[in-house]
Amino acid sequence: MGKAWISGTEVPEHEAVAEAARLIAASRLPLVTGLAVDVAGVKAALALARQAGGVIDHAGSDILYRNLDVLRSAGMFVAAPAEMRRRADRFLVVGAEVAAQSPDFLTFVLGGNGTSGEPGESRGRKVVWLGGPAGAVLPTVGIDAETIACAGPDLAQGVAMIRAALGGRRFATGPIDTAAAASVPAFLAEARFACVVWSAASLDALGAEMLSGLVADLNLTTRASSLALGGAGQAFGAAQIATAVSGFPLRSRFAGGVAVHDPFAYDGRRLIASGECDLVLHVDALAGGSAPVDAGTLPVIAIAGANAAFAGTPAVAFEVGLAGRDHAGALYDDMAATFVPVDGPAADGPGGSAAAILLAITAALGAPAERAA
Repeated sequence: MGKAWISGTEVPEHEAVAEAARLIAASRLPLVTGLAVDVAGVKAALALARQAGGVIDHAGSDILYRNLDVLRSAGMFVAAPAEMRRRADRFLVVGAEVAAQSPDFLTFVLGGNGTSGEPGESRGRKVVWLGGPAGAVLPTVGIDAETIACAGPDLAQGVAMIRAALGGRRFATGPIDTAAAASVPAFLAEARFACVVWSAASLDALGAEMLSGLVADLNLTTRASSLALGGAGQAFGAAQIATAVSGFPLRSRFAGGVAVHDPFAYDGRRLIASGECDLVLHVDALAGGSAPVDAGTLPVIAIAGANAAFAGTPAVAFEVGLAGRDHAGALYDDMAATFVPVDGPAADGPGGSAAAILLAITAALGAPAERAA
């Protein structure tokens, strides 16, 4: 049994489970969020949201949806990291967050030799980093790399200049040097296989769409694809699990057990700000997971690791172990582009797992709540 609290007072775990179930059952519209947790935890959170007739959304969905919106509305050339490691010989890396979000990602992708075994495909690998931090060194031993300075808020405009230059269209002065904007299309046009890498954390939705369009334009004359990271805290993995279970990538409400999806109406942060939801259940069971959502004056049920901090005292709190440290599980891996097992001790660590607590609360809720959509 792990530690648990009701309004800051430590209580037996079963009492906290009963109180959490009572609060959820009395709620008009509970929001299940955070979701920095392993596969079992996401599945258990979905089961709880379905049982409670609530909304489920990842705390990092605002970043994740910058890529998802483009993928769903216009399509996107997307590659596997291992394929780009093997084939690509020209890389355009956009924004500083790629290295910050997944430190080993660039090392893996750029660590190949750019040779697919096809005749003539062993030409030297080169990298341009648009918006890389000043003085930073890419993890590219033996690779000719060039950094083009561009502030984060100006990345979309910088990409627009590059895309205009690629299409032979005129463009005005902007955040990057005009000569540099013209040199990037020439650099990419030399590729046998070009790859554009970015994190949605560096861009707004328009910037992600501009980069996706750049990759599409490149495919008119050469082969090109993209590696687009979707944010930290297992956001992309949670969206995939939600799609497999409910048919939709989060931002859904369960009404009578059926998922109803609306990226605007069921945006968790918007629901909190507008007061449309009246209870927040936040799950954060990863080392370096999502920051706690500021729920304002709304009551919070917190399922988190020992060092999690909240703006106020949660109505109910559970201390749980972290996946891959205190217990085994499965997590989405950017380099593998799929889910991979992570090791833990033979038995669950301090507080057990988030999935176990979520399933206990779901069981305590009893029959599914029938709420109107």
